[in-house]
Amino acid sequence: MKLSTSTKALLIAAAAIVLLFVLGDRFGMRSNTKDPREFVIELDTAAVITIRFEDHADPRNAMQLVRKGTTWERLAQRADSLPATEQARALLAQFQRVPVKRDMGMILLLGERYQLTDSTLCRITFADLDGGERALNLGSSTFAPGKVGSWTYVNVPGEKEVYAVEGLLVGDLRAEH
Repeated sequence: MKLSTSTKALLIAAAAIVLLFVLGDRFGMRSNTKDPREFVIELDTAAVITIRFEDHADPRNAMQLVRKGTTWERLAQRADSLPATEQARALLAQFQRVPVKRDMGMILLLGERYQLTDSTLCRITFADLDGGERALNLGSSTFAPGKVGSWTYVNVPGEKEVYAVEGLLVGDLRAEH
């Protein structure tokens, strides 16, 4: 059986495509996919020994709480209405598990809009007994769709994504001047 030129060309093209698929599968030429984040931060609250808050827009709001046995002590001089131990417990409860409500996009595109730039963001950092730190960049807040209430836009330091989470996270941390 003699094959025509066009049939030979078609078989060669099909073999080349199959070879490309085999090589691509063998050597991992696929793009990496990332599972969506369920929580922006999860804390072992019993291990947290320091809570640090920085407000890049207004440094007067800086605060640091340090665990001293079963109580907490405020290191940064700031007038707060809540005693240090009550405030630390409230923050640990609020930030123990913060679920993602919506993935908003990339920090390069949305950082300025959601006040997540170096000059406008707030950062809360939790240090634990082992010296590890878990931090979260906090941006602006807005009304959430539906009957949810409010959302705050956040970013995990070192990551590119911006997420919306439920609640007014920054409002409770900023002192009234």
